[in-house]
Amino acid sequence: MEEELLISAKPSRRIFAFLFDAFLNLLVSSLLVIPCVLAFIEAYQNPGDHFKLVALFISSLIAGALVICLYIFYFVCLPVIREGQTLGKKLFKIRIISVDTNEGPNAKTMFLREAFRIIIFVMTFGLSGIASFISLLVSDKHTTFHEQLSSTRVVNVNIFSKEKVSKIDVN
Repeated sequence: MEEELLISAKPSRRIFAFLFDAFLNLLVSSLLVIPCVLAFIEAYQNPGDHFKLVALFISSLIAGALVICLYIFYFVCLPVIREGQTLGKKLFKIRIISVDTNEGPNAKTMFLREAFRIIIFVMTFGLSGIASFISLLVSDKHTTFHEQLSSTRVVNVNIFSKEKVSKIDVN
């Protein structure tokens, strides 16, 4: 087996990939929420109409469920299917790997990664986003808290190989 180096993705690539993914998710989520907004406007204009309140409640539940499903698919399932890449990561030529195997993450690893990110974000009222950004910029391996907890890492694609590597460079 030939020894290769895995180089950590630069923070700028990671940030732009995240912004691309966030924008794409926000765009699609906005389209899913439009029926809910329309039902809210109808219910507000006709406050005595109980049918419209029920429609608002049902459309809100459906929109919320669809947005959650979109998030899970995009940030958990898609990286498993595409060996550690979302569309933003593919565009910026980076990917997520499991530190244990140096290969694309499995479903459990991706679920833990996203669960840790969300739980930490909610528990700190969003301040973990700032801490993760600072950690990403100043740490040697350019990793965030949720990556350390889930044993994942983001590396450049052009150096990635499906074969296990025996040495990891922390540039």
